[in-house]
Amino acid sequence: MNETLVDALVTRLEEALEYVVNANAAPVALLWPDEGRQWEPIIRQLRKRLPIITLGEFDQDGSRGPGYWIRCVVAGTVSSELSEGRPIVYLPGVARSELRAVEACPSELAPIAELQYRAQWFSHPNGKDWTVRSLLTHNERGLGLQVADDADTAALMLLALDRLVDLPLDRLAKHRLDADFFRDLINPDPVRNILDYLHDPTSFQERLDDAHWSAFVQQCKANYGFDPNSDGELTAARKLGEQQGSWANVWKRFAETPDRFPGIPDRLRQAKPMKLSFELSDAWPQDNEEAEEELHNRLLGFVTFTAEEARQQAALLEAEHAWRRGTVWADLNWAPLAFAMEQLAVLAELSAQPLSSGTLDALATDYQQRGWRADDAVLRALAAAPNPADRGAASSAISVMYRPWLDAGARALQNLVGPMANAHTYEPGSPVSAADGIVTVFVDGLRLDVAHRLRECLDAVGLRTDLETTLAPLPTVTETAKPALMPLDEGSLVAGPDFHAAAADSGIKATIQVTRALMTKSGIQVLDGVEVGDPSGSAWAEAGEVDHRGHDGGVHLVDYLDDEINRVARRVREFLDAGWQQVEVVTDHGWILLPGKMDKVDLPAATAVKKKGRCARLKDGADVDVPTVPWFWDQNVRIALAPGVACFEANKEYEHGGVSPQECIVPRMVVRAGATATATRGPEITKVKWLGLLCRIEFARVGKGAVVDLRALPADPKTSIAEETKETSSAGKVSLLVPDEQHQGEKAYLVLVDANNAILAQRDVIVGSNR
Repeated sequence: MNETLVDALVTRLEEALEYVVNANAAPVALLWPDEGRQWEPIIRQLRKRLPIITLGEFDQDGSRGPGYWIRCVVAGTVSSELSEGRPIVYLPGVARSELRAVEACPSELAPIAELQYRAQWFSHPNGKDWTVRSLLTHNERGLGLQVADDADTAALMLLALDRLVDLPLDRLAKHRLDADFFRDLINPDPVRNILDYLHDPTSFQERLDDAHWSAFVQQCKANYGFDPNSDGELTAARKLGEQQGSWANVWKRFAETPDRFPGIPDRLRQAKPMKLSFELSDAWPQDNEEAEEELHNRLLGFVTFTAEEARQQAALLEAEHAWRRGTVWADLNWAPLAFAMEQLAVLAELSAQPLSSGTLDALATDYQQRGWRADDAVLRALAAAPNPADRGAASSAISVMYRPWLDAGARALQNLVGPMANAHTYEPGSPVSAADGIVTVFVDGLRLDVAHRLRECLDAVGLRTDLETTLAPLPTVTETAKPALMPLDEGSLVAGPDFHAAAADSGIKATIQVTRALMTKSGIQVLDGVEVGDPSGSAWAEAGEVDHRGHDGGVHLVDYLDDEINRVARRVREFLDAGWQQVEVVTDHGWILLPGKMDKVDLPAATAVKKKGRCARLKDGADVDVPTVPWFWDQNVRIALAPGVACFEANKEYEHGGVSPQECIVPRMVVRAGATATATRGPEITKVKWLGLLCRIEFARVGKGAVVDLRALPADPKTSIAEETKETSSAGKVSLLVPDEQHQGEKAYLVLVDANNAILAQRDVIVGSNR
């Protein structure tokens, strides 16, 4: 049913040994002359199925030897695996005509010349040798296939013979076998070969034998219009960059996984044609570099603009550079400022309009609906440009557009909050619920824009999230605001030293240990690490280090922010998976992040009991020239606030404690398991990250004994490309290594399977790529 060409060839050789029993003596062997050595590449393959011995230098495996040895094998007088039965004597480089005249035949053939009288011949009916083409095309004794009669086809057919013989005959019978057919057979992925050649021409050629290099050259000349031998790699690189004709598909493949071919950008750089044109192209790396440098310089120049001029300029630059985000250089992370520009344009649009300032409700509503997006755009612009020089350029533009908008919003809120706080009508959010079935997850410094990112993470896995806002206690520092959130018995805490609350019964400062002890006394479970507690009660847990990262790193917070968000999201999901009815995510305050640092304002040291960046606890009767509000824990204590987005300490990029929308309008999120999440709360691959060929995998709801694997075909363990599979553990993460770099850039399947190889979870990946 699925007879291959090699099956048919075996049949033809066996048929050639047949004889008429009543009319002829049994042949002692089958002589197979092959003057052109055309069949030599597949003799080893045929020997697995037929008793073939070869004329040539003697070897130890008993399958090749000189004429006298062959004669002895045929006679059965030497020990050989092939000495039984009638062997097939393959004669590479020998024509049938050379054996006919026994007296005149070459000396190396003389010992076997007489065999022609006692053996059968495997040759064409016309008495000549079977060439590959003649056997494929002969209708009676051959295979009756259609093969083009031209020099290219003839050469390529011989190069492809070792692959051709494995193809089914019925497939071959449907085609006219021509040069293109054999090229594709030799190089089944010619585009990949060209890209490998361009990546490292020397290494690529060294990996090929002469025959396959010759086939590659012919394919390049026939289909891609260049000769690797005479034109070289730079000619090919120029054609790649120009993307004309068949080269468009080559460029498309390169652009899909450019990190798989790191040598190609250098080749393109060398091959760029010299043209008197100012039009930039997506093909040449130096054009992208020129555009990045030009954008870098123009962003630095924002310091000479007014805020409005800067916003107009940002819109123009976004229009000029947006197209570069779709180039191969963007995929290689070589266009960071083009991505930063996208966010700077968003910032320009949002900061053109100040926040509503008529009432506290109007300002809060405007910030909830629109204003937080400006903060988000700043963080994303900074994150898009991790290089210090690029981040500095983005920061220049941010400072000009964002600083006045940020300051105006802070002053507007201060003008509204100050009178309310002093009139005792400012109402911060209430403590969290202590109801059964609810676990509170506290995140220090979860600003509203960061909460929106967290919400996206949770929504993406089918959870139901409700996001609202409340006001933070004043001043907006952890020592004051965090204890105010805790589910404690009324009267448990009173005013303490500095900005701290204190335990009412002992007067001890309300440290973490003290507040946890008070919560435990109130019947609240305090959960650490990976503890999930008893869902029939109520609990308090903490997750993430957003505020800690901000204080330690300033603008470098943006480099860690997504990791912190993912940590919080995982913790929320752990609680819901454990059976809690809902998770309430709360925070104590937001913060201001201002590249270029906040302006410093002086506050006489003699006026303050305790001073922080954006606030200070004043001594009784102190007279200061900055806004003041009463302290949350003691209305008789005055708190000084830095005006606008200024700071009492110098060189601060990240700070909180004052009054601004970013610090005071804080999120509260309620998270429940949604219908989708409930239906799919089985094993899940939650995160995949590639570090070269090392794949780091995180998963959820997977018991012990499951196996993580990388496969070419998800259900077939034989197609694994991992160095070894890994069993799951309670840590919820494993790493797999792909040892063969040839798989880089290929599509594969990451699977979680049970002991019976049933797939528990599956995810498509591109080996080595985090796109």
